[in-house]
Amino acid sequence: MRWDHRRGKWLMTDTNRSLRQGKTAQLLSVRVRIFRKSDSEAVRRLFTTCMMIGEGAPARAHLAATTRSPSFLCAFALLIISITVEVTTLSSFLPAYLDVTVAAIALLVLLYLCYSIYSAVGFYIQFGLTCLRTDLKNIQGHYNLCQVTSTSNENSEDPELEATSMKGFWVAEIVSPVTNKAEIVGCISLGDPPPPPFISGPGTTELRRMIVSPYHRRRGIARALIEACEAHATTSKHKLTAIVLRTTFYQPHARQLYTKLGKDLLNSK
Repeated sequence: MRWDHRRGKWLMTDTNRSLRQGKTAQLLSVRVRIFRKSDSEAVRRLFTTCMMIGEGAPARAHLAATTRSPSFLCAFALLIISITVEVTTLSSFLPAYLDVTVAAIALLVLLYLCYSIYSAVGFYIQFGLTCLRTDLKNIQGHYNLCQVTSTSNENSEDPELEATSMKGFWVAEIVSPVTNKAEIVGCISLGDPPPPPFISGPGTTELRRMIVSPYHRRRGIARALIEACEAHATTSKHKLTAIVLRTTFYQPHARQLYTKLGKDLLNSK
């Protein structure tokens, strides 16, 4: 509440408006810039967290869906029953062939469960390791980032880089309220044209490595990263005509964002 001298009475303040203004200030604190060499380890850690082990990671989402499926639950129940029967036969005078049969069933069911788990997370683990061994191992070289030409930049321990081709790599950073230091909370890149059956050819690039920290989502970071890519793509210097991106079923928030931004679905499987 506040005192209105002109009206001579107390007035209620708009708390929701203050909250909205605070949220806007929070969004403005996000800075999107070109990648630097010092960002390498932070980007690699963020990628591992977002793709494989962190909250909302597609590997974890696929694993959770697999372990909740009827076939997995039935197989798990059969494994428990088989183990129970096996323990019972060891302490009784039941025929030996029954003991061997139950043990074989338990082993087969266990192999099925292990295969189901591996199938759920194996793709994402292999994908993540491949990315860490290829473009994320040498981001500056893979995405053709060159040092900005200036006297102050040449003397800097962590010089600024710039995108000199259709490719590029950007990071989103915020100032941590705990350490009061800049923290990488997201990244995105534009790479080589995707393989068929996707659109390819001159003027086409692929949006890749679009990730946001699970602890900093719903703050407009992903939108800001995509806008940085689009701004790069629309410059007359690069003459890009199409940006293609690929995602998975287990990244629903990303797919919703792409739809909200007006992206067209070309293919699904």
